[in-house]
Amino acid sequence: MSIIRTDAQADALEILKLIIQTADFYRAMGEQLSAENIQHSLFTIADERETFIESFQHIIKELGDMPSTPDADREWIEEIGGKLTQLFADNPKRAIENKCLEKDELLVNIVNTTTLGEHSTDIKQRLDALNQHLKSSKVRLAGD
Repeated sequence: MSIIRTDAQADALEILKLIIQTADFYRAMGEQLSAENIQHSLFTIADERETFIESFQHIIKELGDMPSTPDADREWIEEIGGKLTQLFADNPKRAIENKCLEKDELLVNIVNTTTLGEHSTDIKQRLDALNQHLKSSKVRLAGD
């Protein structure tokens, strides 16, 4: 393993971190809404999102790097921000869903701009599946 990462390795690591961060965020915000007895689909989306973790860990290994995890302190701070958003919002469910969609935009941007898919058809298919999941999540949250 080289000390300097290639663009593909850096993108794959960033995608993996964002998958984990957003899944964790969806789950934490789902717990907040559930505590308020508000119906939502955040747990389902978090479960679906988590199915991509292993796949992208394998991609990172295929590219000759080691998977890493997101910064737990950063995730905790983001969750507090989400809780504050809910606390001060007129419509807590909509505010949380919008916050989730904002988090997803980072992942959408890197998935749509990475050249990672040029490495293999398999990686391209995994990126396409993730992109489809992100689109589906957006539609579900917009329709809730």
